[in-house]
Amino acid sequence: MRTHETHARLIEQLISLGGVVTSMTKAIVEADDLTESQANLLWLVDPDAEPVSLKQLAGRLQCDPSNVTLLSAKLEEKGLALRAPHPADGRVRTLLLTDAGAKVRKRLLARAYARSPFATLEGKEQQQLHRLLDKVLTAQAER
Repeated sequence: MRTHETHARLIEQLISLGGVVTSMTKAIVEADDLTESQANLLWLVDPDAEPVSLKQLAGRLQCDPSNVTLLSAKLEEKGLALRAPHPADGRVRTLLLTDAGAKVRKRLLARAYARSPFATLEGKEQQQLHRLLDKVLTAQAER
């Protein structure tokens, strides 16, 4: 297969996989009364990791920072998160999960793992796919 045909096929596969992930996400967020966008933001906020700026979260979600501000406000209204200054730079706003938010995130992740389209891949295959996707996404972020 020629390179441009391979690229076209990869894009087709990613579009199909995106549909699978979207359907999965819709199914697993309903029980917690969240939108897909709210769940996506919740997933990106790891309570055990260093706080990430709202701007960085917007970059990961490929959306305008104002959308993250709006989503953050909705999560705050639900008692799942709160916006706070970054501990190292108070000028930077971060999103932190409340205890309730961390519990919801944990439930969502458990449901996602149970329905994951990647479950058919063995551990090494998942790691290989992770490395390849990370390479592609890192290159895109640097553009």
